[in-house]
Amino acid sequence: MSHELHIVSFDIPLPSNYGGVIDVFNKLKTLHQHGINITLHCFQYGDRKPNKELNNYCKEVFYYNRKIGFYGISATLPYIVYSRRSEKLLERLQKTNAPILFEGLHTCYYLNHKSLEKNFKIVRCHNIEHEYYNKLSEHSSKTKKIYFLQEAYRLKKYEAVLENAQVLLSISDDDQSYFESSYSKTECIKVPAFHTDNKVSSVLGNGTYSLFHGSLNVSENDHSAQYLVEEIFNDIDYKLVIAGKNPSFKLQKLCAKKDNITLVNDLEWDELNTLIKNAHIHLMHASQKSGLKLKLLKALFLGRHVIANEDMANEKLISDHVVIANDTASWKKAIANLMNIPFDQEILSKRIRVMEEFKNEKIVGKIIEQLKQ
Repeated sequence: MSHELHIVSFDIPLPSNYGGVIDVFNKLKTLHQHGINITLHCFQYGDRKPNKELNNYCKEVFYYNRKIGFYGISATLPYIVYSRRSEKLLERLQKTNAPILFEGLHTCYYLNHKSLEKNFKIVRCHNIEHEYYNKLSEHSSKTKKIYFLQEAYRLKKYEAVLENAQVLLSISDDDQSYFESSYSKTECIKVPAFHTDNKVSSVLGNGTYSLFHGSLNVSENDHSAQYLVEEIFNDIDYKLVIAGKNPSFKLQKLCAKKDNITLVNDLEWDELNTLIKNAHIHLMHASQKSGLKLKLLKALFLGRHVIANEDMANEKLISDHVVIANDTASWKKAIANLMNIPFDQEILSKRIRVMEEFKNEKIVGKIIEQLKQ
């Protein structure tokens, strides 16, 4: 089988060290393994640089500078969209009849361009973006709050551009319901997040600590970490490890006051995997329902016990296989109970069965079916 596909990515997907690019990279890698000839278009910004490894999976890779600052500002369009425009990108897309996969609403500036009307267009919906930005505003400084609220307003208005796609790829049960009801004339298919683990490799037995991990420079994750320190581990002696990049000064101060809490900053990928594998309990707290959290998949494929609130475990298949805790008392009770329960073969066997549905090899077929049309 040989099919052509152009992918427009909001960022360079290597290194794949945060949620969105983990999905992008492992998606294109799996598609390549199934004989899809990929031309990748990446917007470049920050400290991420062109990566030669991408050429192992793509026929061609093109890079475009994202228009940061003043040049990315529009009077009406969302900043995350308007800053990702490039005439060179449009020229290249105009020269192909191949399907185009737009990674996120971020990359949809040319989705409704007349010159691309005949292309088969797919949009990967990583989130319901306006809901995500509204929620980000709740845990932000005054300046960031204004930006997030304005961006949320513009994203909600701009989202109608999705009507120009033939297929929307949602990432979770809740998102699938939203996009199906909002865009009834467009085919909506749930395709869970692509990830780094090909099989469940959880270790039997007991660990000595609970783990919370995530990008701590994301306000939602920082807020969740502070909640665990101040409300859950404030008066219990179990060990907690918090791991992630760029923790806030407030979180650092809170952790420094507790002898049973360790804060680990900017781990290498292998070091994080070791922490995940050796933890006894994984604490999955979220303050909003948004997409499918890759760190939850990571914990279920690689770790032992998982406790999550309903905002985090919003997939029916997954929620039945984690301990749900939605308030302070239930979090403390769940931790106390699970610390005394070994992760045994029976639990592992159940985990292996449920996670079959989230394997990259399983979910890639849904995209390939669309490319055959």
